[in-house]
Amino acid sequence: MSDPRRNRFKAYAGVLVSVLLAALAGWVLWRTFQRIRFADVLAQMAAVPASTLALAGLCAAGAFTVLALYEVAVVRYVKQAVGRAKPILTAYIAFPLGHAVGQAMLSGGALRYRMYTPAGFSATEVGATVLLANMPYALGFGLLLDISLVFAAEMLEPMFRISSGWLRVLGLIGLCKDAGYVLLILLRRQPVKLGGWSVNLPTPAMTALQLCVGLADIFLVSAVLYLLLPASMGIPYLAFLGAYLASMLAGVLSHVPAGLGVLESMLLLLLPDVPPEQLLAAVLMYRVIYEIIPVLLALALWGTFEGFSRDGVLLRVFGRQGRSMRGAESPTIDSSE
Repeated sequence: MSDPRRNRFKAYAGVLVSVLLAALAGWVLWRTFQRIRFADVLAQMAAVPASTLALAGLCAAGAFTVLALYEVAVVRYVKQAVGRAKPILTAYIAFPLGHAVGQAMLSGGALRYRMYTPAGFSATEVGATVLLANMPYALGFGLLLDISLVFAAEMLEPMFRISSGWLRVLGLIGLCKDAGYVLLILLRRQPVKLGGWSVNLPTPAMTALQLCVGLADIFLVSAVLYLLLPASMGIPYLAFLGAYLASMLAGVLSHVPAGLGVLESMLLLLLPDVPPEQLLAAVLMYRVIYEIIPVLLALALWGTFEGFSRDGVLLRVFGRQGRSMRGAESPTIDSSE
């Protein structure tokens, strides 16, 4: 198959997967709301203790703080002459907005380009920063999903409708993939060719940091939802993690921003023993705590940056206008005198 035909096939396949997942999500949610009332969902949300909400909020704040501190390390890895304030501010803006908008590599990349180019970053350096900033989630996601498939296969069998033996085989294959990537980092020093691009692999120390950050990030984010679920559901955390990550993967494949509707429908399918009004109440609160509030704070930070920072739009525009006005009012020198 020629490259143009292969690219068209991939594009059509991606669209088909997105449409099918979105349709499945809509069907599941429609069926669910035929059996419950939204007022019951709101009542379940109101019944959650304030202490639980506070602990879930701390987990969400911890996840973004871990990513912000990691951004400092990434920026120093790519370009040494940058302080801590700009990377931390950028992370608190780019990660929530990138997750909410979807296509985090693109949307977060555009924000990082806006934030880092005034600091002297080239387009290549911004691209390297974007890639490194998103790698912990991918590495941690794959590793934790594989671990959950191996060590919680019996508990996941009724959720996935796949035998525990096959789930364990899939998990072991995934762990071999994870180990292969680590060996590649340890043994290969030359750049890796990806299509027409030549990509330098991160150092072993950076890879270890990425794995730690990715594991911490996913643990904290999944804990937000796990804390909000009813204590009576009796699902161990490792089994819940497998269902949560599978639902998140479906949301990513659907290309729906933040997996809206897809995450809910997948969790309804994978956690049938949890009453649907309680599950939907937990997911709605999860979205408020981990998505809506961080996005509002990110927009406020971004507006403050553009309005008051030395690199912001407002001061640059007014500074340019002020310089032009001063130039117009300054006296000219007549050489004929």
